[in-house]
Amino acid sequence: MDATGWAQRAVTVANADLGTLADLQALLAEWPRLHDSAGLGDLAAFGYAQARLRRVFAAAAAAREVEAVELLNGLLTRFRVQPRIAGTSAADWHMHAAGAGAPASGEYLAGAVWGLAVCLCQRGLDRFGLCKAAGCDRFFLDDSANRNRRFCSDRCATRTHGTAHRARRRHPSTVG
Repeated sequence: MDATGWAQRAVTVANADLGTLADLQALLAEWPRLHDSAGLGDLAAFGYAQARLRRVFAAAAAAREVEAVELLNGLLTRFRVQPRIAGTSAADWHMHAAGAGAPASGEYLAGAVWGLAVCLCQRGLDRFGLCKAAGCDRFFLDDSANRNRRFCSDRCATRTHGTAHRARRRHPSTVG
């Protein structure tokens, strides 16, 4: 997985509903080993990370670069990357972001925070976005070629553009 893939995990955590252990297990559904081992300690760690990731994205959206970097450095300290190769054969080798025996939160969050940090360093803070749709508070990474993404999803973009279109139809311009 490239750094962007790992960073998308950070976006997922920032936007997730993490009120219960079942919510966390739903987030981890794609990783059976993490899903099956997740406990209340992991839920607390994810809650901690989520609050700080949301602050990273909010600082980035407000162009407070130093604050975003300091917050991300704090997460890198808390969720240290200890890379290792796992698998049973050449057809199965893959990377883990945390040492053997790490809790589910350590494994998932170390990679997520590392990926987000790499994206910041390689692509810049302006790639961290807050959805511009009214009433939406979700974050995203802008992976567009011309850095013009404004919405967290096609759904928010379509809703916003549809609302603007209907407003223009109700109040046509008087300019001829």
